[in-house]
Amino acid sequence: MSNYVFSEMEIDAIGEISNICLGGSASTLSMLVRQTVEITPPNVEIVEKSEYTKNVSSKKVFVKVDYVEGVQGCSILMLEEHDAKAIADLMMGSDGHGMFAQMELGEMHLSAVSEAMNQMMGSAATSMSVMLERKTDISTPDTKFMEGGQYIACEFPDDDKFVKVKFHMKIGDIMDSPVIQLYPHDLGKAISDLFLIKKAKEKEKK
Repeated sequence: MSNYVFSEMEIDAIGEISNICLGGSASTLSMLVRQTVEITPPNVEIVEKSEYTKNVSSKKVFVKVDYVEGVQGCSILMLEEHDAKAIADLMMGSDGHGMFAQMELGEMHLSAVSEAMNQMMGSAATSMSVMLERKTDISTPDTKFMEGGQYIACEFPDDDKFVKVKFHMKIGDIMDSPVIQLYPHDLGKAISDLFLIKKAKEKEKK
């Protein structure tokens, strides 16, 4: 499957799914942090692991959820350290610049971010269920703070390609940063297939 080349239609399908799922996630996060959350339309591309890991040398916060129903695979969100701190600070009831955001990133930050991402990705899974017409559910997130290339190499030793979904997330005047979501190559193919089959059936009914 890793040698499969995505068509433009399949990449567009992933972009459409991601756009709607991220929109639902933004609404959920907005309620959690009590700030307006805006997310730009995503940019989707297929990346080689070997090339990608060369460009992700600094430490990042990775939030991984496994799909336990509907589809097989996982989704990984990658956040910058300062953005994770700001989200954690807001989750703790501060203003995103408070003491919690100034502390060295630790377990309290990761726990708060994990809870926020759990609810965000849960909302995204609900949206995906509607779009794919099959119940989709996720596991509890696994959140780690480590160097990007090391994380990808450790967590995905057998994957050599990923679907990379890049978007900007703006939270009030606290954060305006790029956020990256990664799908293993096979999951991206499965999602695009299911979505395009659904659209083809809808077209036949018209």
